[in-house]
Amino acid sequence: MLRAAILCLAAVSALVGCVIPSDAGPERRLAPIMAQHVSLADSSWLGETATRLELTAEEQTRQLQGAGGNRPTFVVLGEDFTNGVIEVDVAAVINGMGGKDARGFVGIAFHIDNRRESFEAVYLRMANGTLNDPLPPAPRDARAVQYVAHPGFHFEDSRKAAPGRYEKPAAVKLGRWHRLRLEIDDGSLTVFVDKQSVLEIDDLKYAAQQGGVGIWVGDGTTAYIRNFRAIRS
Repeated sequence: MLRAAILCLAAVSALVGCVIPSDAGPERRLAPIMAQHVSLADSSWLGETATRLELTAEEQTRQLQGAGGNRPTFVVLGEDFTNGVIEVDVAAVINGMGGKDARGFVGIAFHIDNRRESFEAVYLRMANGTLNDPLPPAPRDARAVQYVAHPGFHFEDSRKAAPGRYEKPAAVKLGRWHRLRLEIDDGSLTVFVDKQSVLEIDDLKYAAQQGGVGIWVGDGTTAYIRNFRAIRS
């Protein structure tokens, strides 16, 4: 059973509406612990109070100059997480400041080490989702949800090691709210989008690493986030 250990960002930071199980006791609210290469501000999207996230100007320039994606570009919202559930409402648009391969990248980072240098993440490529009209061309239509680990296991590495194993299609689209949920149990991960299972893996690269959790954002993306929660098991 999941312990009532919940990390929730306060309304003053616009990540609001954290759902607390009835037996969880008093709500614990946290301000963002830190933001690394990401700027954030109170905002709204589709009539919902939200937090807006983008790469900082310096980081965006760095990526345009060839630093590559899948870097430690995240906001840390909680710590001391190994196993459990992390979920959040996410939306994303392409903001025109990134490279030609910008896809509306936003997701959840977890097992972030204390130095903020190693982490795992699951993110959505919103432009690759099967709800877009027109549909993305192949093979992009099969690459809407992605698992990565930094350093050393970015999307290029996973495609070489096991094509199609660490990325899958998903019914998402640009500019729309979606509920992203991760269920983590030791080395196993199950990913849900809007309550539908979309990705399962059993070889997390930092399975035993207790660390931070938060929101990851990528190249050329403006992301909107609300209703974040993490429940440790």
